[in-house]
Amino acid sequence: MSSLSTARYIASSSLSATQVQVSVTSNNIANADTEGYTTKSASVSSSISAGTGSGVSVDSISSSVSKYLVEDLVEATSEAAYATTTADYLNSLQTSLGTLEDEDGSGTTLVDTLSDFEEAMTELATTPESSILANTAVTALEELTSQIRDTAETVQDLIDNADSEIEDAVESVNNLLESIDSLNEQIRTATASGDSTADLEDQLTTAIVSLSEYLDVVTYDCDDGSTKVYTSSGQMLVGSTAHLLTTDTDAEGQTTISVNGSDITDRLSGSDSKIGALLELRDETLPAYMEDLDELATTLIETLNAVDGLDGDILTGTGASDIAVVDSVSDDPTTLLGSGNASTTANNILDALQGDATYDAAGNLASGDRTFSEYATEIISTAVNASNSASDALDVAETALSSAEDAISSAYGVNVDEETARLTELEQLYSLASTILSTLQEMFEDLQSAFS
Repeated sequence: MSSLSTARYIASSSLSATQVQVSVTSNNIANADTEGYTTKSASVSSSISAGTGSGVSVDSISSSVSKYLVEDLVEATSEAAYATTTADYLNSLQTSLGTLEDEDGSGTTLVDTLSDFEEAMTELATTPESSILANTAVTALEELTSQIRDTAETVQDLIDNADSEIEDAVESVNNLLESIDSLNEQIRTATASGDSTADLEDQLTTAIVSLSEYLDVVTYDCDDGSTKVYTSSGQMLVGSTAHLLTTDTDAEGQTTISVNGSDITDRLSGSDSKIGALLELRDETLPAYMEDLDELATTLIETLNAVDGLDGDILTGTGASDIAVVDSVSDDPTTLLGSGNASTTANNILDALQGDATYDAAGNLASGDRTFSEYATEIISTAVNASNSASDALDVAETALSSAEDAISSAYGVNVDEETARLTELEQLYSLASTILSTLQEMFEDLQSAFS
């Protein structure tokens, strides 16, 4: 009886262990396309009693993903997010500065608009008494000032958009921090009770990778199974609890970011992440181009208003955002050349446009003497080069991210063919264990009948 009971227990334990393995394998197949899911396995071991085998038991259900591969994925995600955000904004900036050549062969940059005004003034200098040519010249000047204003408005819109995106990103970060904190608590509880944490660990990894899109983070594993999360600059985000980000506005009305009452905006700016890129764009990159435009606008205003022969100013404004042709000239283009010698005044304006003007250091550009076209060309070239560099960096970052994702998928993703073959094998083991158990049950009943 004792031997039959032992044999029946061994067969039952085999049946139970196989059921668990079938369940795990089936779950693997079902989640083959689930983002962040990694292959799970049930670890089994032989049970020993009094030095003799007494069956089999399931020790754990786990997924042993390399922490180094996860760290590579987190880093690559942060770098790709930084590169994507930077490239998108700089591409928009470049677009706002116009195209060097349209389908018809003409360009739409500030350089082209300056050239149009120069051509109009050249014709007017030849026939200064022509009201039609005066109107053409003033229209060209209005288009130039309008383009400068529009470009400045676009740059400011990009700055405002970056600021708005920062607030949205902070909200997303806080949602993820709360999710990570909740998963940590579930993992602590499961670990303490001896339950499997494999699926929870997958969810935690997915949340951390998602967080790394917004912030450059580092993680540390704890003995209780939970994970601590810090920014790369050392600010704790998740410990025993989540430390949520808060936002405020500075004296200029721009969003600042704090944790536990401490402003960390400067520490985040420029870091590899979406928020790092947005802060850098808002506070450094885009304002530099606004300074370039302001320097162009103020120098143009000062230079043209100082031309000999004018009856008064022909341009007004304090910078790129409000430069404009004065109303009196817009209303009556024939007043552009003043009441003196119109031919001389027209040539003086032309000389001022084509000659060197003195620029102070501003934004991306150094101080020095240049023509207006040369200065505008430098603004455009700087933006084009920055956009091209950002695009190249994005290609590199996307390649690195793809490699990191492929490394984890290749090592720990679900191979449906392998799992299907494994399922077939387990079904056979299950059938065999069932047969053995059924046979032992019959033997046990026969033995009972023999003694009754």
